Amino acid sequence: MRLFLLLFLMPLLSSAQFARIRGVAPLSAGEEIQLRVYEDPISRKERVLAKQIIEADGSFELKVHTHEVQYAFLQVGRNRADFFMERDKDLELTFVPPEEDPDKPKGFNERPFFTPKTIGGRSAGLNEQVIAFNDSLDRFLERIYPKLVQRNHPGYVGQQLAVFEESVSWHFGGVEPFVQDHIKYSIAGVEQTFLTDRKRLYGKYLKDVRPKYDNPAYVDFLLQFHQGSVYRMAVINRHDECIRALDGREAFASLMEMLIEENPEIRGSSVCSMVLINGMDELFGQKDLENGKLIKALREFGMFSSNSYLGNAARNIAAKHEMSVQGSEAPDITFTGMDGEKRKLSDFRGTYVFLELTDASNPYCMRETDVIPSLKQEFRNVRFVTICVGNTLDEMKDLHQRIDIDWDFGGIDLSDPTMDSYHIKSLPRFYILDPSGRFYRIPALEPSRGARSELLALHEMLKAKGKGSIGQ
Repeated sequence: MRLFLLLFLMPLLSSAQFARIRGVAPLSAGEEIQLRVYEDPISRKERVLAKQIIEADGSFELKVHTHEVQYAFLQVGRNRADFFMERDKDLELTFVPPEEDPDKPKGFNERPFFTPKTIGGRSAGLNEQVIAFNDSLDRFLERIYPKLVQRNHPGYVGQQLAVFEESVSWHFGGVEPFVQDHIKYSIAGVEQTFLTDRKRLYGKYLKDVRPKYDNPAYVDFLLQFHQGSVYRMAVINRHDECIRALDGREAFASLMEMLIEENPEIRGSSVCSMVLINGMDELFGQKDLENGKLIKALREFGMFSSNSYLGNAARNIAAKHEMSVQGSEAPDITFTGMDGEKRKLSDFRGTYVFLELTDASNPYCMRETDVIPSLKQEFRNVRFVTICVGNTLDEMKDLHQRIDIDWDFGGIDLSDPTMDSYHIKSLPRFYILDPSGRFYRIPALEPSRGARSELLALHEMLKAKGKGSIGQ
């Protein structure tokens, strides 16, 4: 990851609804800087609040709307830093690359972000407190890591966690309310993962608690606590009833009633809606549960919900499956080739396309790309397209030369809307598109793990229907 330093200020404006972010990114002049937030706490679709091309002297200034406390990202190219911003409070940070400790268990290198170092501002305390606790939690988990991975020492883990929680209450007793919740539900997440006493966890962390949509630690804990409850209801326990509910009016409300009957510990319509929206994401593709009816139920709830977070979540989950199902039209991608020319994925309509979205600097991604030449040799009537996401030109050139790529190849920025359109959370990803530009396989199997079998099945299907072939 390329090193850069960012320095920015968030001063108070006369309007209570706005803030300006000013700063410098001296090594990123001419690049686009974006301030991004989650549109909702369930789908975690990102939304750009403000963006600007960094000036020649490295300076930038962004005007943004803010909420009381908002989890945000500041991103330049592939470099990103996460932090919390507050309405009406300035903030001054410098971003430094995360240190890689070779002795640190890989399981705890979980935050692939630059580390924000707070150096001033009226909102400095909140970020300093969150960072200090996160560091304390990482050190604690590292210390007991050998027992954690064995998963057969719950007594020891529980004892150590109790000691850690007591220490945290002493060291962080005076932190701001938002940080108190962050600490509480971060510890809850550890308990849930390694101790799993549901009755105790519910009584301690969820009973009679008002939903905290703006706190990622709370949302993560709540959704993990109820993970699988919607699937059990709709697929195992009350399958036929759910099918009838999806056929009727007010399908979402009917599913909510059944979910509460199945799980009496789910209290409050907001919590139930959150759990149901998250759980419905797992129902797409299940037997007899028609995708179109699930999408309709989510869209209707999203249209009439008075809660903007939940309404956005329902619409985003629906849109995700509406655009990302077999037979739907693939969102177009405009990418830049090695010659600097712009090309579009839609330019290749009229033939089957095997699309690879990859990271040219990642060894695992490289290994998958390295298998494509053999596929291309066997399936000569398929158009192979490799698009690098967020890579520098030098990284792309290195991959191009190393594998001797002789198929369509180019790149897009990490901030490109494609990342949202294709709901990409990790790379590489593969897709097969039909001649009309629709998804034939979404996602397709990786080249090293079954892509050939999918292409071979397509080849045989076309031969059987007398529509030509894609093989030699």
